[in-house]
Amino acid sequence: MENEIHLYGSVGGSFWDEEFFTPNTVRDELAGRTGPLSVRINSGGGFASDGQAIYTMLRDYPDRVDVVIDGIAASAASLIAMAGDTITMRLGATMMIHDPANPWVDGRGTEDDHLSAAAGLSVMSGAFAAVYAKRAGISRDAARAIMRAETHYDGDGAITAGFATAVDEGTDSTAVAAFDYRIYANASAALRSASTKAATPKSKPAILAMMAGSAAPKPKGRTMPPIAQDQREEMEEEEEDQTSTAADGEEEEDQITDADGDGEEEEEEGDETTAAAPVAVQIMDLCEATNRPTAEARDMIARGLTLNQAVAEITASRRKENPVNANRRGGPTARILRDERATRRIGMTAAISAQIMRADQVDAQTRPFMNLTLAEMAASCAGHTGPLRNSGQRMEAFMAASHSTSDFPAIFENALNKVLLERYQLAEPTYRQISRRRDFTDFRAHPQVRAGDFPTLQPVGENGEIKYGTFGESRETAILSSYAVALRISRQMMVNDELGAIDDVLSDYGQMVADFEEQTFYAFALSATLSDTKAVFHADHNNLAAAGAAISVATVSAGRAAIRKQKSIDGKAMNMSPSIILVGPDKETEAEQLVASIQPQEQGKVNPFAGRLEPVVTAQITGNAWYLLAGADRPGGALWVHGFLDGAAAPRIRMDEPFGQQGVAMSVEHDFGLGAIDHRGGWKNPGA
Repeated sequence: MENEIHLYGSVGGSFWDEEFFTPNTVRDELAGRTGPLSVRINSGGGFASDGQAIYTMLRDYPDRVDVVIDGIAASAASLIAMAGDTITMRLGATMMIHDPANPWVDGRGTEDDHLSAAAGLSVMSGAFAAVYAKRAGISRDAARAIMRAETHYDGDGAITAGFATAVDEGTDSTAVAAFDYRIYANASAALRSASTKAATPKSKPAILAMMAGSAAPKPKGRTMPPIAQDQREEMEEEEEDQTSTAADGEEEEDQITDADGDGEEEEEEGDETTAAAPVAVQIMDLCEATNRPTAEARDMIARGLTLNQAVAEITASRRKENPVNANRRGGPTARILRDERATRRIGMTAAISAQIMRADQVDAQTRPFMNLTLAEMAASCAGHTGPLRNSGQRMEAFMAASHSTSDFPAIFENALNKVLLERYQLAEPTYRQISRRRDFTDFRAHPQVRAGDFPTLQPVGENGEIKYGTFGESRETAILSSYAVALRISRQMMVNDELGAIDDVLSDYGQMVADFEEQTFYAFALSATLSDTKAVFHADHNNLAAAGAAISVATVSAGRAAIRKQKSIDGKAMNMSPSIILVGPDKETEAEQLVASIQPQEQGKVNPFAGRLEPVVTAQITGNAWYLLAGADRPGGALWVHGFLDGAAAPRIRMDEPFGQQGVAMSVEHDFGLGAIDHRGGWKNPGA
């Protein structure tokens, strides 16, 4: 028998008496199989959790898995397809990737109910995004964007996106699996027309459960008899039709539970025995399935109600008890509102940044907000409609947006951080040219590995034995420190929409932080001591000239020779040569003359240092001292290290008071770390 399995129909259960497959059936199919496996898929989707389970089974299969999409792999089926070592799409086959959704929540729909549902969807969406991202070699955020957009692919598109490996152009696709593709927002006309293959669904909750990514809730106890099941669907339709009647006969959602899924086979097996079940039994089952108390069922039986009368009474009771849920429409609206809020947040953040920095070009998401003032954006976030006619109304808009649950404080803070980052990155402090960057994971002292710490290669003996080397002793450390300063953007700037003034403030602070790093680095570096309690530049380190002298070929040659002769911790020659001459303003001209092609008054003589040394000038060095450095990028050449908190390599703004009577109070915070790690890659001359 060919080592092949077919995953045709819906994932996890039957919604319209169509074909379906479940994790149990796939597990049984895989049992005992060995060797390469071919998995053929034609599915419109289904229960997302079951799709995840089947994906995991196929990934755990001990041999190669070749997936072939015969017709369509949509929703949960596309997740299953990602398990293939190869993914081939037949000519005309399609794939659809989207976000799991939940059109309703448990309970009355309170804030906690929605937050609980959102938390569950967030976990599921993140897990699915990781699968798609791994297959396509993209970031998880990029995968989430594809999912949110409900993206449909043909064969070539799937290959380009990284979700398929080949198209079988010699074999046409089969007809897409029976499914109601109308539930997918971006389904093509062809898919929508194919939806007529699906019979009338047993109940809307079954479809919505699929969209939510979980099986429909099942009543406790025995499965409902078919007659009661039909009556329950009638009750759903009556409840839903109170607000509107769908032209195509589709039912709206409700919170009545369903007996779909794994219990379906039990339903079919029990048809003959349960079809003739007494009315009393049917009423008991109906009340159990709709979470009505047993006492209510007994009362209806005692009053001799028919099944139809019981349905009508329960429907009326449910409407009276929970009119909000009885009339509530489907959940896609909630999803759209959430997407619009996220879109507004991103667009406003970019618009504020663009306005402050006077950007000419913006993307389509930002453009709608470019003509709004800060006050108008704040008012929009606070739910205010209508024009802001005077300064008092603009002030009220800021106050309302800052002291409510609106997004404006976060939007404004993010925009300011973006501008501060741009301005900070424009600065070019010189210390970065002479120091090696090593970021920090925390604020503890971090040991630093130096040249000579690593063991050298050892000859391999005739018997293949590899000898273990030992690390040289290293006691140098670097430590991260936190710095901050408070600032305020006045209420006049905010109300008057003085974005230019805000830009000036942030530009000043962006440059200020870079200048602070420069000052802090040199104050530390030029006076730092190593673990031997000696300064970095010390006679005992053979990197300090005995007497000060001007910059000349002779003095630079002496410094180069000293660096070249340095030995590592374990006594090995390091053979380094300087690449940087570090000076203050008083020695800048001498340094430039040294590296010129022809030295003044010495035409015709070759300058040995032309093109070999790069002058680095900083105002933090005063007097005549000058330095030769091998360079931080040279192995063993770094004398100092600098770094930032991992993932936070730039200053950041934290809003302390969103909007008060004196404006917006905030603080600029920065984590900056330093350490002296070696002396061998440098040489100092006190100068003259």
